[in-house]
Amino acid sequence: MGMKPIEVRPLTTAELTQLDELYRRTKDVRVRNRAQMILLGAEDKMTAPPIAKIVRQDEQTVRRWIKRFNAEGISGLSDEPKSGAPKRVTDAYRKRLLVVVRR
Repeated sequence: MGMKPIEVRPLTTAELTQLDELYRRTKDVRVRNRAQMILLGAEDKMTAPPIAKIVRQDEQTVRRWIKRFNAEGISGLSDEPKSGAPKRVTDAYRKRLLVVVRR
């Protein structure tokens, strides 16, 4: 088992504030989920296994996001734009969907 648990690096007050803002304001569920992982690790000193249970992800996923956050900071929590692949949902489709949903 000898794997040392990965931990979120110590955060500055500014980083904690930014993470909290991101968690509260983002419309992207995946980004909110990642921000929550980091907040749990930073504020509650949790490691991947208990964080994984709370956010309903597997431990490997939690470790990957903690590593990425530790290396890249808050900007590392966003999805990188997928190169080349066009958006599957067109603006026309989105408008039509909104019309249907609002009925």
